[in-house]
Amino acid sequence: MRRWLPALVAALVVALTSALYLSTLLPGFDLGDTASFQTMAGSAYLTPRDAYPLYYVVGDICLWLTGAEPARAMNLASALVAALACGLLVILAAELSGSIAAGAASALLFAGSYTFWSQAIIAEVYALHIVLVVLVLLTLLRWQREPTDGRLAVIFGACALAFGNHLSTVLLLPGVILFLMLAGPGGWRTLFAPRVIVMAAAIAVVGATPYLWNFAGLWHAVRPPADLREAVGAFWFDVTKADWRESMVLNVPWVMLNERLRMYTFDVRQQFTWAGPAMALVGLAVLWSVNRPRAILAAVIFATTWMFAVSYNVGDAHVFFLPSHLVVALLAGPALASLNTSFRGVAVPIVLVLIAVRMYAEYPALDRSEDGRPDELLSSLAEGVDDRRAVLLTELNWQIQNGMYYFSKETRPDLAYARLAEVAPQIDALLTDNVAIGREVIVTERAARTLSGGEDGPFRLAALDGSDLSLLEKIRMLPAGTRYALVLLRPLREYSIEPGMMLQIAGALTSSAIQSWPGDDYVAMAGVTGRPPDLIRGESAPWAARITIDGLPVDIRLDAWLAFDTIRRMGFGSVIAGRRRALIVERGLSFVALDGDGAARRTSYAAGIYEPIARFRLEPVR
Repeated sequence: MRRWLPALVAALVVALTSALYLSTLLPGFDLGDTASFQTMAGSAYLTPRDAYPLYYVVGDICLWLTGAEPARAMNLASALVAALACGLLVILAAELSGSIAAGAASALLFAGSYTFWSQAIIAEVYALHIVLVVLVLLTLLRWQREPTDGRLAVIFGACALAFGNHLSTVLLLPGVILFLMLAGPGGWRTLFAPRVIVMAAAIAVVGATPYLWNFAGLWHAVRPPADLREAVGAFWFDVTKADWRESMVLNVPWVMLNERLRMYTFDVRQQFTWAGPAMALVGLAVLWSVNRPRAILAAVIFATTWMFAVSYNVGDAHVFFLPSHLVVALLAGPALASLNTSFRGVAVPIVLVLIAVRMYAEYPALDRSEDGRPDELLSSLAEGVDDRRAVLLTELNWQIQNGMYYFSKETRPDLAYARLAEVAPQIDALLTDNVAIGREVIVTERAARTLSGGEDGPFRLAALDGSDLSLLEKIRMLPAGTRYALVLLRPLREYSIEPGMMLQIAGALTSSAIQSWPGDDYVAMAGVTGRPPDLIRGESAPWAARITIDGLPVDIRLDAWLAFDTIRRMGFGSVIAGRRRALIVERGLSFVALDGDGAARRTSYAAGIYEPIARFRLEPVR
């Protein structure tokens, strides 16, 4: 029975975490990169830019098995893979610590961490990446116990498989190579024996074959490559995101490095509080004393992945900290296992209870099961537009545009639309031809600005009737006595808030003249309309607070680091009323009016990606 105990505990953890992730699963499509994955679900062809072939294989299998809408199938695939990662982590942490109970604690500590949970419930590649990282580490530890060529081949196979999902697997190689050199019976000579080099090369070639799917996609492009040399160059450029690497990898300005370190301090507390890193340091010391190669392996993998994430100048850097989070959770196991038997019997259950309490506390802020904002935003944009009555020309924020690709493919295949950049040279002919057959031409606000900023043409712009009310107008319509929460997070550069607007909004909420508004990046105001606010607070860093508004407990938590975070799939914070996530906070203005039970009566956004998109009719000049 004891031989099967780790697998049994792992299965229980898989079942528990599956239930957790499925209950908070995003029900449909999202914006940004997630929408790109969802759009490509079930596609026969991938381009090199799509990359991640193994992830698409997993998603397509889930799509085929469930028959669900592509967006939901891809989200579901992430949840199931994330649960598998937690189950494998039980076995890995038990192998590392020598204790199944400590292994379960490590796995659940990681399962409930904010960033991993957030990536487990949407279509993203990181849950599968963690599965493969755990698999690589597990094969290394099993090889150390019995260092045979067969087990070495399994290590190489696991690494090759991981490369088929995400090229950041390269960050594992320094730790893997050093461990093999330190733990091998022949030292470094074991690794550099001719037979080992040939075996590694052969497995690497086999492991790269999933990318043939992406390579073949080049010949289905509008302009296929002229020859093999051009194809290889185009493939390498796109699959490795060479243009991104030049501007982002190791490109955080030195003057911002201290701010990035402050971000990581915030990030690691967000995942584990200070208890997790403290246990990890103890666990590393314990591991150093009993098995130095394993301690070095954990330390090097943490260091390489952490340094990459700290220096990676990208808008969602927080997801690249995930491998370092994994190491922190993994090292908590040896710390717990190092306790004497009698004390461990008390400490481990206490730790498990504390982890469960933290999961319970985090649950509302990570629940996206009712998040239909992307569909609502684009349905509003496409209202009244179909291939018989009108054509829509868009110029959108890239995250919204990615959502538009999915929306037009799966939700509204009857929608006639194009990006303005694709048709701008023929705009006059497009307008003339559509008017001739009785179709309107409708453009988004940004597209209207682009057209009005160009040379005079034979058209004019007219705002459509029934445009959405502004946030200020919506607030003025609320009856006195309505509970509310308003959050302002410094908008992205492409959005703006008119000077004095915040004072007008605050005045409308309080029915009084407000003389000043905090000038900080993280500001929130909450209370009841028609009276002074119960809370108005501004800080230069993320904060959280709990208040009671007319008997309703309300938590306001701001969960992002605005100096770097431009993309947060979970939102940049939450307003939680009575354990219900009433508002997902975004950059810019986020507002919610609350019912007495904490349900959202009305949510509104401004100066951010969920701000209603104004539309204009393009009309010919007679």
